[in-house]
Amino acid sequence: MWRVFPKLGLLKVLLVTFSALFLSALILLLGPDDGAISWDSFGDAFKLATPIALIFIAIIFVIGRWGWLVFWKSPFLGEVLHKAVCPNLNGKWLGEVHSNYTDESGNNAVKEVELTIKADLFGFNLALRSLDGYQESKVIQSELYRDPRSGTFYLSYIFEASVPVPEETDDRLFEGAAKLEIIINEADTVLKGTYWTNRAWQRGMNTAGLITMKKKNS
Repeated sequence: MWRVFPKLGLLKVLLVTFSALFLSALILLLGPDDGAISWDSFGDAFKLATPIALIFIAIIFVIGRWGWLVFWKSPFLGEVLHKAVCPNLNGKWLGEVHSNYTDESGNNAVKEVELTIKADLFGFNLALRSLDGYQESKVIQSELYRDPRSGTFYLSYIFEASVPVPEETDDRLFEGAAKLEIIINEADTVLKGTYWTNRAWQRGMNTAGLITMKKKNS
């Protein structure tokens, strides 16, 4: 539902062109002149069909960006769509990252993080940051999908992380990935899964761990 379509700009242009040509053909076939087709009549029909096609595309764009929220936020239908069709994950999520990295005392690192999700029918964007300000992450690829075998929704993403002022044992830049299961309960929706990075891999200190998140307003 929220997959980022490849070459979206080209698809829009092709859709507008196809719609205009299709409507032009209908106008020619259903118009007067006994169905006689000429370049002049085709040009007039195309001029008439083009704004109609553009209005149609504009309506689709509005529905895809904002209009769909009307259905997902409706009292009963919204709950059904959230559970059965696709979960609405828009908003801020707070949670904890439990890492296999150990500090000087031998304790596993735990970080509080905030995840911001912006989604519509055309795209899906994420931003992740640690609340202590030590690290920021930029998601470069993400996907929301449903496992056809179990019907479970998953959120997976690849990210680039930066540490502005790293400690001596840390790296300033590294990459990673995560796969989170979307658990929909009666009370709330939870994101839970694992992540792994190539952080300090040259020194054999790759990091991995568990992520658990809940909606900020829940």
